[in-house]
Amino acid sequence: MAPSHAATGLLAGVLATAAAAPFMAVGPLELAAGAAIGAGAALLPDIDHPGSTATTSQGPLTRALSAGARRVSAWVYHATLTRADTVADGEHRYLWHTPAAALATGAALGAAGAASPWALGAVLWLTVTPALRGLAQALPRGRTRARLMNRAGTSLAGLAAAVLLVASGASPGPYVGAVLALGMVVHSLGDALTRSAVPLAWPFRVRGRRWAMIGTPRRLRFATGSRPELVIRWACLAAAPLAWLALV
Repeated sequence: MAPSHAATGLLAGVLATAAAAPFMAVGPLELAAGAAIGAGAALLPDIDHPGSTATTSQGPLTRALSAGARRVSAWVYHATLTRADTVADGEHRYLWHTPAAALATGAALGAAGAASPWALGAVLWLTVTPALRGLAQALPRGRTRARLMNRAGTSLAGLAAAVLLVASGASPGPYVGAVLALGMVVHSLGDALTRSAVPLAWPFRVRGRRWAMIGTPRRLRFATGSRPELVIRWACLAAAPLAWLALV
């Protein structure tokens, strides 16, 4: 679920930013940026679902991106499936839930961000905004949660964060691309813990299937929204600020 993906991405973003210290200056702003980008990137694979947080985060814009993402996923699925693969629509939990797609997306968006500050700002805006909405969903239902999930408010907050990060130089393009790819991979690994699993090995074949659904042993998998997922969510939400404080 969205808040769990955002929580795991939040922690991954903080740790990835700390790991980048030998290659760039890392301070409080960079760690905050990494946390936000990681949380948002961990929601991006679900752009292949019409009702996901990533799809609805920017209204018509992200809905159009979602429609395009589903078409691309279905095309790639049907173009690469084998006789051993189960026939499906090839949309949700297919192409955009593979590490290969995550790495390609991170490389492409990182290169675009390195080439143009406008492109970098757009990538940050489309990443930080769903992060805010996803993390807000971890809160109990009420006015605070509703305000934090307000589309106009989160969009403006995401835009302000993007402008700040571009203007300060806290998030260079290659760094953003790397954290984006990591966040997307973390999403796929999270889904691999659930009953449906994901095609982690694509485009390589597993027992003849290019779209083999891979996950943890079946006895260890759980349903989305169940207690194990909540434990993972809150453990990551608790660990992220502790890691941030330890690294500042």
